[in-house]
Amino acid sequence: MGMKKSYLAMKREASVGSDLIDSDLKEIGIAAKKLANHAIMLGGIGFGTSFLKWIASFAAMYVILTL
Repeated sequence: MGMKKSYLAMKREASVGSDLIDSDLKEIGIAAKKLANHAIMLGGIGFGTSFLKWIASFAAMYVILTL
């Protein structure tokens, strides 16, 4: 009951840890840029599709009303 727990300390260089964190942050930045580019591209495609649907619906109404 009175036993003290002892832990083994990890020994490593401080620069190794900061290098890993820096590379991870760079990868997160690259992934965020790719996500933003893809979201903008899909948004543009979605707008184009909606615009063409509006044109098609107005064309259909025109055809129906002129008959």
